[in-house]
Amino acid sequence: MTDMPAFPDMRPITLDDREAIQAVLREEPPQQSELTFTNLFMWRDAHQLRVSMLDGAVVIFSWRADPEDSFVFPPLGGANPDGVRQCLDHLAANGHGAVMSRATRQDLQRLGVTQDDFAVEPDRDNWDYVYLVQDLITLSGNRYHRKRNHIEQFRSQHEFGYLPLTPGLVPACQELQDRWCDEKHCDLVSTLRAEARAVKEVLENLDVLGVTGGCIEIEGKVEAFSLGELLNEDTVVIHIEKANAAFHGLYQVINQQFLANAWSDVPYVNREQDLGVQGLRRSKESYRPSHMVEKFRVTAR
Repeated sequence: MTDMPAFPDMRPITLDDREAIQAVLREEPPQQSELTFTNLFMWRDAHQLRVSMLDGAVVIFSWRADPEDSFVFPPLGGANPDGVRQCLDHLAANGHGAVMSRATRQDLQRLGVTQDDFAVEPDRDNWDYVYLVQDLITLSGNRYHRKRNHIEQFRSQHEFGYLPLTPGLVPACQELQDRWCDEKHCDLVSTLRAEARAVKEVLENLDVLGVTGGCIEIEGKVEAFSLGELLNEDTVVIHIEKANAAFHGLYQVINQQFLANAWSDVPYVNREQDLGVQGLRRSKESYRPSHMVEKFRVTAR
């Protein structure tokens, strides 16, 4: 275990924590998209993530500048109801929101959190969408008719190639991200600025993080890329998907091609949450999820 401070002390997550956090995640494979080391690392600044050790469990706090947005993740590698309560009490004592967030049903059972002692509420905006990989590769049947049309239209108009994302292609992916940000005016939108930094963190640490990527090249130029990794033994999670929106159908193409070329032997793909954004919710629902990863917010009674 790396030099993680004993609770209630905490410090920011660093790249050196990867091995320790990966070890506890292998022991307790997560279902929720947030709990990969890559996801924690890439969003560590935006979410002000802090790590601590509590009775042998790894505890990760989102210790925000706006205290009402703070929370603690379900402790990893141990803990019990008393440990959860200690974390909530510590948040409250420091003027932060006393919430355990992103907890799945499995987490609640593992931690012994019940409605008898805690208030447990569904957090629908953070539920993950999980799909059958083969459904998103084949896109067969009437329910995917529009998706196939988008891809066929793209194929009829463009010659393209799929490439695994190697270190040599990282600058081209970053250049696409920069162009995307220029079009979306990321400098004016805090969430897009945070996402741009998260993408940069992954691209710059691709080999260390062990993330798999794929690109679509059109006329010798990278116009789409996607990044993902195994979440658990039967699910891949997609962290990032970017495409040049000037090419109609390109998002559907990178979605399909990345799964077909890199993840065809994995049953499920987790494409993360919709955050309550209605347009994003409609888009994710249109791909017909196999199931959702339900998550809950927990507060003390």
